[in-house]
Amino acid sequence: MTTFISFAEPIKQLLTTIVASHDLHAKWLNTLSYLENCGARKIAACEHPTLVKEEMLKHAAEEFRHAHHLKRQIGKVSSNFMNNYSLALMLGSTATLHYLNALDLKASRYLRAVGLSKNGMTEAAYLLVTYAIELRASELYLIYDEVLRKVGSRVSVKSILLEEKEHLNEMKEGLHQLDSGFIHAEQICAIESDLCHKWILAINKLE
Repeated sequence: MTTFISFAEPIKQLLTTIVASHDLHAKWLNTLSYLENCGARKIAACEHPTLVKEEMLKHAAEEFRHAHHLKRQIGKVSSNFMNNYSLALMLGSTATLHYLNALDLKASRYLRAVGLSKNGMTEAAYLLVTYAIELRASELYLIYDEVLRKVGSRVSVKSILLEEKEHLNEMKEGLHQLDSGFIHAEQICAIESDLCHKWILAINKLE
């Protein structure tokens, strides 16, 4: 398979179980916060020291804000404040911890294998990896929002959902400017889909 694989049904089943438990829901919010924070730090790491586009600044700032927003939502489902991202306070164990790092590493290996020049690799990796992540985020947050509204939860991710959709559109525009951008994107999305499948299986252990 060389493209994005939807996991809508298993994600919906998983989130229905998670949202029904205050403890699991709190850990889930902390897990999402970790991933948003990790993504923001990776975007910042891709920045050129001086040639920084406004779009990238905006994207990193919004991802950091998402991480903070999700942290604040924890108080709506649990009195136990989770002040760090230790494995004991998240779901998915090491699959969560290494999700984005593994995607970055595998994407870089792919880009080297197809002969992309070193000078163009950083921007291409940013576009391709972020595109794959935003595709998944758009699916996940949409389902999460639906589950939250169905049970009348005080937790809200509507603002994140809207901004993730905007980020996805920005990445699509960027891929149009990258040579064979969408062909490469299919390969990176296939890599992400494999990692996501393993992540869902890890979270299903609900440890």
